[in-house]
Amino acid sequence: MAERLVISYESRHFEDVNWSRNADRWTASFYENGGKVFGTADITRIVPGVTPNPREALGLDPGLLDRIPRVIFGEDGKLVPGLAKLNPSLLLLLESVHVTDKWRGKGVGMRLAVAALRHLAVPGAVAVCYPAPIHDHGPDEPCSYESDDPEIRRPDEEAVAKLQKAWERQGFAEFDQAVYTLLLP
Repeated sequence: MAERLVISYESRHFEDVNWSRNADRWTASFYENGGKVFGTADITRIVPGVTPNPREALGLDPGLLDRIPRVIFGEDGKLVPGLAKLNPSLLLLLESVHVTDKWRGKGVGMRLAVAALRHLAVPGAVAVCYPAPIHDHGPDEPCSYESDDPEIRRPDEEAVAKLQKAWERQGFAEFDQAVYTLLLP
């Protein structure tokens, strides 16, 4: 019997409706045959023109979205011109995708994350992601595999290249600084 994969959604809405403190986040949980969760995707939702300054709000509550807000929003919180010309009705920022070891490296997490993004989309929505491995250490801490020898490629460089190609196969295209976008129907 083929595996049946199920996605369930949970949202966290905050009382602070002007977004001065927290972002509106969704978690898509992935189940196998209705059993235990084997993965999740965290998605931040932004409505352009409604959220007063998403860059500032995400600066206060960034989660794992460090790069994306700096690339798609100006200092004033407005969309950068390249993204503004798409006139998105909604932005869905993919914060992270995690799957258990059994499903790692098979593209299952990515395909389910794309399905989750499409389900949360409205006409004219734009999905945004930064294809890169997630590490348990902080952004200012060195990776244990860093080398002083410039001829040695870091494993992350290869992983990033593979992830970027995989997201491109899902229809995403590089927008700027390795941040990828997809206009959703």
